[in-house]
Amino acid sequence: MWYVIDAAEPDRAIRQVPEERTARERSLHRLVRPGSLSTVASSVVAQAIESNESCDREVLVRGERRDVHAEPVPGPDGTPLAVRLWVGRRRRDPAPGIDVFLWHGRQWTVLADGTGGTVLPPGHPRLHGAWFLSRIIECEERDRLMTAALDSRPGTRWQGAMQVRTPDERSARVFGFFRHHGPDVLRGLLLQVEPAREPGLIAPTYRDDAAVALLGGTTALIDAETMQIIEWLTPPLGDIAWRHHPASKGTDPSGAGDFDLATTHLIHPDDIGIYLTALRSLVENRVDRARGVVRLLTLSRGWQPVELSCVRLPHGPSRFLTCLIRPVGPDTPSGLIE
Repeated sequence: MWYVIDAAEPDRAIRQVPEERTARERSLHRLVRPGSLSTVASSVVAQAIESNESCDREVLVRGERRDVHAEPVPGPDGTPLAVRLWVGRRRRDPAPGIDVFLWHGRQWTVLADGTGGTVLPPGHPRLHGAWFLSRIIECEERDRLMTAALDSRPGTRWQGAMQVRTPDERSARVFGFFRHHGPDVLRGLLLQVEPAREPGLIAPTYRDDAAVALLGGTTALIDAETMQIIEWLTPPLGDIAWRHHPASKGTDPSGAGDFDLATTHLIHPDDIGIYLTALRSLVENRVDRARGVVRLLTLSRGWQPVELSCVRLPHGPSRFLTCLIRPVGPDTPSGLIE
C-alpha cells in the first residue's frame, strides 16, 4: 500500500480510503503493522528525507518478503517536502497523484518544483494563488482555506476534500492537507483519492463560463492590504498576461522580488496612478464605487483597454474589494470615470 508522509511530521502517514473517497492521516506505527515493519518504514522515510534520494529495504514478515520503498517529493528549492512510501509485496500499485507546494500569503504565489501533479501543471514552478484557487471546482470551507493562506501563523491547519481541474482539463477528487510552514507561508499537500474523470455533458465550470459570457468580462476579489488579486470569482480574461498564469509564460516578471498590484507589469505604466487612486478612494471610504479605464498587458505584448468597476465587499473588513474587469474599445482613453 502507498502512503504519503509530510516531511515536517515523518512519524505520521496519509493513506487513501477509496471506498470513502477520502484520505486519512494517522500515526505511521498504527498504519503499518507489525511493529518490526513499521520500524523499518520509519527508518527508510528518515533516510529518504535526509539523503533526498529513493531508499529501499526488504523485510521478512512471518516468512513472507515485504518491500519498503520511500521516494522524496521535492519542494521549490529541491528539499523534500513529502515522501511517498510503499509497504507491501514487490509488485507495487501505481503511485497516487500528489502535489506539494508552498503558498506565500503576501505574494499570493504558489511555489513548487515544477514537476507537476494532479493540479499543478509541469514546467510552472511559480503560479499565482488566484490561479490555484480557480482550479478548485468544489471545496467545503473554502473561506477558511483562504484565511489560512492569508494569515498563516504557528498552529494554522486546514484539511478537506476538493474537486479540482487537472492540467489536461479533466476533474479529480483530492484531499488537501495544509499547515503553517514559516512566516506568512502555508505548506500544501494534495493527495488524489480517485481517478480523474472526463467532462460530462455539462462542463464542471458551466456556472463560471455562463457568468463570463453574460457579464462580458470577469470579476475578481482584491485584497487592498497586500495589493493582490486573491481570487477570480469568474474565469480571467483569456488574452491578458496575468501574472504567473500558465498561459502567460514568457511575459511574467523576472526574479524573485515583490509582486503586487502597486508595482505590477500588468497595468500600463502611465495608468498605474489612475488605478491606485480608485482603490485608495474605496479603501478610505471616500466613495462607494470607483470606475476607471486602464490598459492591461496582453499575451501578444500589446495593451488592451479595460473598464474597472470596483466596490467594497459588502460584508467583512474594508480591505477586500470586488472588481468587474470588462474589455472596451481600443480607442477608449484611460482615466477615472465619475
